[in-house]
Amino acid sequence: MTSRQEECVRPSWSDDHLDSSSPPEIKASYFDEKLGAWVLSRYADVLAAFRSPVLVPTGAKGGSKKAAPNETIRLKMRAETKAALSLRQLYKWQKILTSEADALTQRLPLGVPVNLVEKVARPLCLTLAVAVTKADPKDASHLQSLARHVSAAAAEPYDTKIGASAEAANAELRGCFHAGAEALRDSGFVALSHTLPCLLANAWFALLAHPQQWRRLHQRPALTAKAMEELLRYAGLTRLLFRRAIEDVDLNGVPLRKGDRVILRIAVANKDPERFPRPNEMDWVHQGKGHLALGSGPHTCVGGSLIRMAAITITRPLLERFGWVEITGTVEWHGGPVFRSPATLPVCLYETIPVI
Repeated sequence: MTSRQEECVRPSWSDDHLDSSSPPEIKASYFDEKLGAWVLSRYADVLAAFRSPVLVPTGAKGGSKKAAPNETIRLKMRAETKAALSLRQLYKWQKILTSEADALTQRLPLGVPVNLVEKVARPLCLTLAVAVTKADPKDASHLQSLARHVSAAAAEPYDTKIGASAEAANAELRGCFHAGAEALRDSGFVALSHTLPCLLANAWFALLAHPQQWRRLHQRPALTAKAMEELLRYAGLTRLLFRRAIEDVDLNGVPLRKGDRVILRIAVANKDPERFPRPNEMDWVHQGKGHLALGSGPHTCVGGSLIRMAAITITRPLLERFGWVEITGTVEWHGGPVFRSPATLPVCLYETIPVI
């Protein structure tokens, strides 16, 4: 397959869509001729891929001519980021976010349509992005606008027009951040101001589709952290990740050769019945542990602690105040093969179950 052909072919799976009417199909690993890659969807296979030192991150369109990433540099960056995300620092950011989230939640109106993405997720995530990256608050709106292009390209890496806009925005963003761990500069701002709201939108959509679960958490909000793990499993944002073999390796019986591309179907693996007894049910009491939404092993998301803290801190005030939430309009979706989420989440909020 030529590089030109590889650029034109994109994964088109829809069984992992959060609003899909059918459960995802778990398959044994296979080579997809059109995509020019091995496709992994079983939990055990995807987990093995995360843990293998022979499989390295690559782009959606291949990147087989690129040199393998420097492991020393990668490990140094991870260590710097972990140090920047100390428990003391996370607590400071949590205090800022808690104050903002509590105040915003109290201002939300009762019984009238509210778009949770625009009115709650985006402003609170922007507050966190500014605090973490030390961006100038006066520049926040402009930086958020630039970051939107970068996030869109990450979700839909096959669209050349989106990619061109992202490249220009990325260049400008890089010039705006100079201090702190490298992963918490421009890329951190993009992740917190745009990717995190998408993750929250997925989690809230899943919870709204299970109103009794929302009600249970309203009664016991202290369990929000435990519930969030199940929400990450059931409605995690990342659908696909891409890897390339830098050496020959047998991966759970799959004979990978140097240069082979591998597609990890994360959202599907998180609903593998071999790992989760009731994969297509949302059950935060019994499931959630061991999900792959934030990676695993040496490729666990280095910002996982920050993501969890933010998701819990932003979600808990909603659960505490509102005992009943209903979707009142059409949920519009955006994104692409890598991640997809509600662009709008129109709801009506009630402190108690409304009397009809």
